[in-house]
Amino acid sequence: MIREHYPRAWQHLRDAQQAKTAMASLWSTLLRGGLVKEGVVTHADGSGVISAWVAWPPGGQAELTELFRGCVQELWTCLDALVAESVEAFSVQQRLRRPECPRFFPVADCLDGFQALLAESCMDGALRSHVAMVEDCQPFQDNNGDEVIDRIRRGLGYLLGWDTALDAGALVGAWATPVEPQVHAAAPAVVESLEATAPGALGEEEQVLARYRLSSYQSGCAVNAQAGTYVDLCFAEGFVPEDAEDTFERRLTLAIEAVTRFAVSFAWLSSQVPGSRHVLSAGRDDAGNTWIEAARSSRRWSAEELAALASSDLGLARVPDAGRLTLMVSTADGVYERIVPHATPLRSHDRRGTAAEIAVQDAAATWGLPDFVMAPSVERKGRRGVREISDGLLVVGDRGVVVQIKAREGEPGTLERETSWVLKQLTAAGKQIHGTVRRLKAGSVRMANGRGYSVRIDGPAIDWVGVAIIEHPDPPAELTVAAHHGSTPVIALLRRDWEFLFDQLRSTHAVVGYLHRVGTSAPVLGSEPERYYELAAADAEAVPGEVDASWTRRGGQPRSVPLLPAAPAGSDDDEAHTMVRILLEDVATSPIGPDEREAWQRVLASLDSLPVGYRTELGRFLLDALAVTAAEAEAGTTAWRMRTFIAGPAWDQLGFAACSALTEDTRAAFSAWLRLRHHERSESTDLAHLTSVGVLLTPRTDGYREWDTTVHAISGDPELTDDELSAYQDLFNAPSGQEATDTRPTP
Repeated sequence: MIREHYPRAWQHLRDAQQAKTAMASLWSTLLRGGLVKEGVVTHADGSGVISAWVAWPPGGQAELTELFRGCVQELWTCLDALVAESVEAFSVQQRLRRPECPRFFPVADCLDGFQALLAESCMDGALRSHVAMVEDCQPFQDNNGDEVIDRIRRGLGYLLGWDTALDAGALVGAWATPVEPQVHAAAPAVVESLEATAPGALGEEEQVLARYRLSSYQSGCAVNAQAGTYVDLCFAEGFVPEDAEDTFERRLTLAIEAVTRFAVSFAWLSSQVPGSRHVLSAGRDDAGNTWIEAARSSRRWSAEELAALASSDLGLARVPDAGRLTLMVSTADGVYERIVPHATPLRSHDRRGTAAEIAVQDAAATWGLPDFVMAPSVERKGRRGVREISDGLLVVGDRGVVVQIKAREGEPGTLERETSWVLKQLTAAGKQIHGTVRRLKAGSVRMANGRGYSVRIDGPAIDWVGVAIIEHPDPPAELTVAAHHGSTPVIALLRRDWEFLFDQLRSTHAVVGYLHRVGTSAPVLGSEPERYYELAAADAEAVPGEVDASWTRRGGQPRSVPLLPAAPAGSDDDEAHTMVRILLEDVATSPIGPDEREAWQRVLASLDSLPVGYRTELGRFLLDALAVTAAEAEAGTTAWRMRTFIAGPAWDQLGFAACSALTEDTRAAFSAWLRLRHHERSESTDLAHLTSVGVLLTPRTDGYREWDTTVHAISGDPELTDDELSAYQDLFNAPSGQEATDTRPTP
């Protein structure tokens, strides 16, 4: 589990363990090479000492110290990676305060020091449960009788002390623990007493390990002795053993155990949080980009090559690229390289089919919204049988997608064999999809969504398409996909292409809309990205539809963007685009009762219907509006910023506002604004089946969050009185007005 959730931390932990093993191996080699020297001296009065010293070979002590330093650094880096990867994993759920500050694992020797580290935003963005565990396990905390926590605290304390000592130039050395020294003397001498000294560090100067006294000793009498001493590898700086069992090796083992426990606990706590995760794809460029201006490409395209592509019919070309798909895309802003990354790595501890199902759901839940991702469910069929309802569903509004995944187990065979396997699986998936749709059309069913909530799926009211996803380590190239015949459209995709669509659009509503729009498989399996860009080019050339004149009269601004953007969503302003996603997360995770869940799903679907092309602009508007209203709040005045989006007469209207304060008066004002905007649609459209959704953001100053999120929705006639209508119009219909948008798919 650690490796799946925290791959970087897992690797650093392995490196620390390997450094510890290398230290032990080198230490054994040095001991066998005569590192420790022993001596026995008997004085004329019969008193004597057993002593030892260390004869370091050139570079031996320095090499051991560097291995130890590396082990300690890897343990710290592992802890820091746990925090950094946690923040990354949940970055789609909340906006970071002070994103310029590094995230790291705080460890301090006092409460004030720990709080000072937290004030640097070192754990901002991590789960609250992670922060609570880190605080509870600090070395300065009083023991509470919990042996596990006490061991973790001691382990962190050792790391803290070692780090300080290494920075001061301390070196690894040897530690002598006298256990059972022995002295043998020839007659007439008799051993009268023998006393071992206290354990201590061994250096290059002789250290006394034991003292003895002989009676009847005469000069020349033979005396033999054994030190009977354990000599262990040690970092002596600050080392005061509690007992004979307290060794440096045990302390280092305890420190590694403490870090391992943190890694296991972080992974477990993360796995308990339903919802979105940050997905890392392989196959991007060195900087993690998938959308690269051709003029800045490392391929060094010539001006003639770029001009030829721009003037071609489709403005699209596939670049020969071993191991990944790279497209050249001509846009109004120039020519770009679009890297289509490999599918994300599968979990290693699950069988391939199960891991593929999880990866498909994770991609949809993270780049889209988990609220619209329904996990497979099983229901009883007859007396003894059971039936699984697909490998998962996507349901957003009145559109749905039935997902069926086919994973290739074992090693691939010949091209003919793999081609046959893929075609056979696509046929089987199509039949399963039709069976699932028949079941869904027969009546509603309850399924759990990606946040763990039970949701009723009203199958008969939803328009369905199917997607058959092929998971194959090396799918046959140029495999023609036969047209599917049946009442439900079925689209065949590679898992890579499924992830491409979600990474490109970052909206479940948009991906589901795309799949309904295409309605059939691309001619060649794996060519979905090319088809996407062919449709995106058509969208860019489409003529905008007409905008309701009533909106322009009130100051609305007609705008048009393609439903399918050429650039990946957010590539123009990731901060602004992420702002919209965080807003959606706020709405999705609002505390509501079970009876409100289905209505809340509809509200969330309405917000997710905002076309991808407007999200960056909206995000930037909200960020700027929050900054302005926060400044006004500090000045003690009330300020508003508002914007309305409407994409057509049958679409839900979306309103977004920011206000400097959240009070009963501002709540009422926001509700009035939304009711007015909804009422105004009645001038050209029947309100009976129309919905307007409004989201209000208000700044906070408690340091926990940057803003509060308030949501209102209204359907049907708001039934405004004449006095209400007049008052609302005077208040909200200033000359600046709002913005009307028109976005329509290419015919």
